[in-house]
Amino acid sequence: MNISANSRNALAYIISGDTIPDKQKALSPYRGMKEIRNFLYDFGVTGLISTEADLSRYNYTLEKLRQLNGTDNIRLIINQALDFWTQDFDTEAAAVYLDGFLRRDGFQVSLKKRYIRMNGNEAEYEDYYEVESLNMPTLHTISLISLDKEYITEHIEKARTKIDAGDCAGAITSAYTLVEGFLKELLKQTQTSYRRDEGDIRELYKLVSEPLNLNPKGENLESYLKNILQGLKSQISGLYELANKASDRHARRYNPARHHAKLAVNAAFCLCEFLLDSYNYQRERAERKQAL
Repeated sequence: MNISANSRNALAYIISGDTIPDKQKALSPYRGMKEIRNFLYDFGVTGLISTEADLSRYNYTLEKLRQLNGTDNIRLIINQALDFWTQDFDTEAAAVYLDGFLRRDGFQVSLKKRYIRMNGNEAEYEDYYEVESLNMPTLHTISLISLDKEYITEHIEKARTKIDAGDCAGAITSAYTLVEGFLKELLKQTQTSYRRDEGDIRELYKLVSEPLNLNPKGENLESYLKNILQGLKSQISGLYELANKASDRHARRYNPARHHAKLAVNAAFCLCEFLLDSYNYQRERAERKQAL
């Protein structure tokens, strides 16, 4: 995704939370330099080099956006930058401001809804914003998920780096994002239908458990395996609840402790590694059957 200098300028204001000159106010929460670096870390930006040490928060953000321009990460950054809901700021105002620039580049910012939870028999949803192309019905995400252990390890190490830097909420977000993306990629690979905007890993895991034969109610499973698989469902549910309350995906209800973040990251590692092994096992099993 390639955006103009004007759009990059507007996006830098949203990411940094700086006052926008022609608005005479900020439209998004303030981020310090450390928070900006943590925000950009998941999109391939690492560390400060000596020539960047004296840059302001805004100019540092602008320079990194210039370097990333033309990659799919730009679209992902815009989506993430607009994923905030606080009492002090109007997310819609930030989305409208950015949309005014992006439309000149052939893109638009659209309001969407994503599933949160079931409240009795009623499904609850929340609003979020997503960039779409004006030239296509939907600008789909290019999958960045790779079904291999190297990818899992790399993503987990990034999350652990956030813990070491004191960004426990960001580490929990990274753990959740890894599991969500991994489940969606497994659903694609197993040709299982799912909603692309589904953000509830409990629902995604429920779908993927069938093709991977992970349903704890399976008739051919031993009782001890059923107990373990039921435990995996509980892990998924626990990570979902923790991410909702203590990550930076939403307005946090409390600041997570370091050991809670480590638990989330380690759980994500175990879950993804097990899912990968289960996927490879089922695939090899199917190939052996075809060979007979």
